[in-house]
Amino acid sequence: MNDDLRLVSILKTHSLSKIDIDQILNYLETLDYDLPNTRYIGTIISKNERLAKYFFLRDQLKMEINSSDETFHITEILDQCLDWSEFWRLLVIKKGFCCIKLSGEISARKRFIFLSGPNILSGPSSDLSDSIYEDNDY
Repeated sequence: MNDDLRLVSILKTHSLSKIDIDQILNYLETLDYDLPNTRYIGTIISKNERLAKYFFLRDQLKMEINSSDETFHITEILDQCLDWSEFWRLLVIKKGFCCIKLSGEISARKRFIFLSGPNILSGPSSDLSDSIYEDNDY
């Protein structure tokens, strides 16, 4: 219970209301998250959940590259190479990521919070070291 208070304290420091915190805790408890080991990752305002996940993940993957070539844009390369929905699916399974739509809207945009932690979906089977190359013999 004391560790649960740590998560609540972190959520409060990010200016989340009591209603938001109750909604988050209910969601986390529904999927049996290990609250003491659940981490706050961030929040974003977006039109919908798909765009929230996309922009949030893309922003988290910003890379500083010192290059004299001003046309080098890593985000455009990531957009063309990554299957963002598959990337998100693996984050959910392997790392216990979740995206929760918070109640209330700001100018027809919704608020989303991102957390990560062990839960019912990221159980023991997620610890297996699966690879996209598992069918290949090297």
